[in-house]
Amino acid sequence: MSQAFVKPPPRIAAWLVDLFAPGEHAESITGDLLEEFSDLAAKSGVASARHWYWRQTMKAIAHLVSAGFRGAPWTILGTVLGGYVLLAFCGSWPERAIVSVLQFRRHHVTPYYTWPQFQAYLFWLNNGILMGRLLISMLIGCIVALAAKEREMVSTMALSCLLLLVPFGMRLVQPASHGAEEPFLQPDLVFVFGNSIMIFMGGAIVRKNRSAAARRRSSA
Repeated sequence: MSQAFVKPPPRIAAWLVDLFAPGEHAESITGDLLEEFSDLAAKSGVASARHWYWRQTMKAIAHLVSAGFRGAPWTILGTVLGGYVLLAFCGSWPERAIVSVLQFRRHHVTPYYTWPQFQAYLFWLNNGILMGRLLISMLIGCIVALAAKEREMVSTMALSCLLLLVPFGMRLVQPASHGAEEPFLQPDLVFVFGNSIMIFMGGAIVRKNRSAAARRRSSA
């Protein structure tokens, strides 16, 4: 490895490679990329090496996702559909729970709302629903990753993409009734983006915990 190497590769890119690489090959893949990055940084500069590292990261992830899907397509399909059904079934739980709590306080603490109290009610309702849905999505991402075994990230990423594609596809099939004046990003779509990210993060949590456990077993 070149002595001219000073800065490490992009941390997010290295994290993504380690996240998607199979457990038994993760260290070799990241090690090879690091060695080539160091040589390129010494010859062409760190900026050029970082751009190269990001390109290789995207290529490696695409290859790893494709290989993971080809290796167990039915497992991935089953976990994705199961996660989608869970999300559809459990997605309204936070809303119902928060509304029940707020309604209970309304009837047992004060019989009516003043304007500031009504504003506080809306604040806790909207933010509570948002946080509840995000936590439910992360939990479902963890469940999908656990069911997918060694293909945690492929399944959770596929579920995230499916969750994004469905509402956009529905908007294409059923155009907005108010034409171009209706904003494209509706609140439901904002929820969908957040849910997709949290599902992916749930898979990442499971993946990292499994990788850490495997490293501890190998070093023991």
